[in-house]
Order: sequence, then structure tokens, then C-alpha cells
Amino acid sequence: MALTVFHVIIGRMTSDPSSPTTSVELHQACGSPDRLEQAGGYEALWPHLLRAAYHVVHDQAEAEALAQDCAQIALVRVYEHWSECREPAAFRVWAQRIAGRVAIDELRRRKRLVLLTDDDHAPSPAEVTPLIETEVVTELDTQQLRRLIERAPISDRSRRVVIGRYFDDLPDETLAQVESSTSRQRVLPSHVQVTRTKDIARLREWPLLRQWLKAA
Repeated sequence: MALTVFHVIIGRMTSDPSSPTTSVELHQACGSPDRLEQAGGYEALWPHLLRAAYHVVHDQAEAEALAQDCAQIALVRVYEHWSECREPAAFRVWAQRIAGRVAIDELRRRKRLVLLTDDDHAPSPAEVTPLIETEVVTELDTQQLRRLIERAPISDRSRRVVIGRYFDDLPDETLAQVESSTSRQRVLPSHVQVTRTKDIARLREWPLLRQWLKAA
């Protein structure tokens, strides 16, 4: 793990008023060959990862500590896979998605541990298998629906807003920032909410989605 990432994790970097704020700036800073600039980029990215992880685990015991752990893992993964993000304007969303997935994986791991450590009732293979199968089927259904939405007759912005909120669990504030960076115009969370409301109404009338819902 790079020294700069380690510094961010343990909180030794100091705030810099000139730290990157937009998704494009964060992408450039996190990939910078300059060690200090890179450290500043990951420090600025950290609160976004922490919020994304906390959004998933907020109802768990010791949620703050758990979110910190998940965000740390996500930070390292972002560093290791930085080059895989091909759209700088979507870098922050891409990184938050990683944090969310790390948190989801941790919740699934905990669920399996609860089953395996229940002293009153040790689960049999027949009990554990349906749980795993349910997770797989749910994930497949989600992927299928996501691919369907990606083909929906709505604008690119509408598609990002719907997928970002309902599939990636991103808050409207984050989605508004992404759209502001993408369009280079100010987009407010209220604009995102209005867009999504209209899009959901359109999607309800889309024959392919109606057919998928009936078959699901």
C-alpha cells in the first residue's frame, strides 16, 4: 500500500484549502505522480468514501467504526484500481460505488458469521445454501434490471440519476455534484429529484420494464 494512502487512512495529513473538490480534480490529484498532490487527493476523497460506506451500515451496531473500516478498504482499492476509471467526471461516483460494495460485502459476511456462530442452533447445509442462493438470485435480478434501465428511452442524465439513486444508493447531493461536473452547469439536488420523479413516471409506462416486472 502506498505511503500516501496510509497517511490518509491514519489521518496524519492536514487540510489544505486548495484541495481538489470536483470529480475531475480528484481524479487528477489521486493519479498524480507528485506524492503530496496525490496525498491531498486521497485526503479529499476520504469523506466521500466514508459517507458512502456509512449509508450502507448506518443501522448496524458501532456503525461509525464499521464505516471507517470499510472506507479504509475502499481507499486502498481505489488506489489500486485508479486507472480503471475511464471517466474523470464520474470518478467520485465510481469511488463511492466501491465503498458501498465493500460495505455490502461486509454485511453479507457478518450475516454468514451469525449463522455459523449461533450456539442455540447450528445451521445445516440445507439452511445455509438457500441464503447463499437468495443472495445470488437477488444480485442477478438487480444486474438484469440495471441493464434494462441502461437501455431505457430516457436521457443520459436521467439514466445516471435513476441508476445512481436506486442501484448505487448515492444521495441526491452527490448526484447533483456529478451532473454539475458533467454538464459544467450548476445542478441542485432539487433538480435531481424533479428529474428522477419524471423519469420514474416514464419508466412505469415503458413496455419492456412492465413486461420484466410481470415476469420477475
